[in-house]
Amino acid sequence: MEVEIREKFEEEIAKKEKEFREREDSIKKKNKEIEKREIEIARKEKLEEEKRKKKEKEELKKIEKELKKWMEEQQTQMKRLLEEEVKMPQVFNGTSSKVSKYVEDCRRYMERKMKEKTEEDKICWIVLYVQGDQTDKWKERIVDELFEDKWKDRKVEDILKEIEREFGKGKKVEDDI
Repeated sequence: MEVEIREKFEEEIAKKEKEFREREDSIKKKNKEIEKREIEIARKEKLEEEKRKKKEKEELKKIEKELKKWMEEQQTQMKRLLEEEVKMPQVFNGTSSKVSKYVEDCRRYMERKMKEKTEEDKICWIVLYVQGDQTDKWKERIVDELFEDKWKDRKVEDILKEIEREFGKGKKVEDDI
């Protein structure tokens, strides 16, 4: 009887050991599957990251290319503007429709050709190109003010605004009224 109990006990132990090994093998198998999945997920994430980086690099190259093209266009335009001959303004005779063009031509010419001149020189130059019957009284007043140093602290923009105010469309409407 003791032998039978011992055999049963050993059979039970062998059975439990077999179940334990099977569970252990099952757990190892599941762990390997989990490891494989984790490796696959990490690989997919790495591939996605590489794709994203590649796409970002392509976008940056595209932006750099567009920026380079834009800069070249800007340089070409600047070069063209700098090389463009700046003409002296035509004599202004007081016609209100020509005020804006005269003022703009003066600004452009002085900006390019008279950078080194003083404000006073520029003002005298502007007044020099104002000629004609309609401008005589205004010009005489300005020249007198220049000699009296009333324009000493004034700027070029002041004289250009004075011309716009005196001969601009607002003056024409006022005269018509």
